[in-house]
Amino acid sequence: MASGVKPRGLVGYGGGSAEEGAPLPAPPTQARGVDKRDRIYRAALERYEADGVAATRVEDVIADAEVSWATFFRYFPRKGDVLIELAARHFRGPVRDAAAEGIADKRLRVRTVTERTFAALLAPAEATPELHSAALLEVFAHPARFAALINDGHPQPMVGLVTELLTEAQRRGELRPELDPGPTALTVVAGALFPAVQAASLGADPAQPLAAALEILWAGLDARD
Repeated sequence: MASGVKPRGLVGYGGGSAEEGAPLPAPPTQARGVDKRDRIYRAALERYEADGVAATRVEDVIADAEVSWATFFRYFPRKGDVLIELAARHFRGPVRDAAAEGIADKRLRVRTVTERTFAALLAPAEATPELHSAALLEVFAHPARFAALINDGHPQPMVGLVTELLTEAQRRGELRPELDPGPTALTVVAGALFPAVQAASLGADPAQPLAAALEILWAGLDARD
């Protein structure tokens, strides 16, 4: 990462809550623990999709997953942590893949790669659009819990990933050389991704606000201007 800046908060992104609950434990490494945690995760998602997160009872999830109350709360101290796990799996897979594949294609400008990476984040993979949007909003509300699951050394993993993209853009001469990629990435995420997530949560197509916001932001970042 080019910048040593590690932003801890952002208006509308990472405000957090006074009711964070118990810290998220590290995912288990032994096969038995992995299996139990995955059963809870799958059972909870099915209940969330059928009944909604608020209406889902933990006792129903543990009955479906065939685990105890203590086991549920050992792996997911809050019901919302299941949504953060959904977002974390999505980030590790489609989102990082979109960024890596885009950067590897030298025909693409980094602005295009950034938009495709954001589009990958917004596109549901293993949940309904409504549940996927709920997971993204949960990440915005509780970024420290998301960062604990991603565990890549950055307190805001999406900001960290965009920092990598902007560092590459600067290396290629596509980003103004005087800009620090770290704080700039935070601005890009806040200015483009947050409105798109909000649009998706309301059932609107997030592509239009995402493209419009990136167009405005990139006008101030582009080294060619």
